[in-house]
Amino acid sequence: MTDKEKMTEIRNLFYKMTLIGFVILFIGLIFCAAGPKFLAWWSSFLFGTGDIAVPLLILFGLLKTLVITLFLIPALALHWQCKCKK
Repeated sequence: MTDKEKMTEIRNLFYKMTLIGFVILFIGLIFCAAGPKFLAWWSSFLFGTGDIAVPLLILFGLLKTLVITLFLIPALALHWQCKCKK
């Protein structure tokens, strides 16, 4: 594989990662904008939000976002990239 083909593969991989990231971001924005009061009631109903529960829920949300960003998006892009080659 030449350097030009490698650069094209890397460019396509980053392009696909960007597309997947925007799709996940758009779905998350729709989900959060759909009903913030309902989501707040649902989390308080499920977890009984107290003094310690709210920061733990925020930490869990941040960790979940980090895991999706670092692992899921590149894995989906690599899968998409390999599927296109066949």
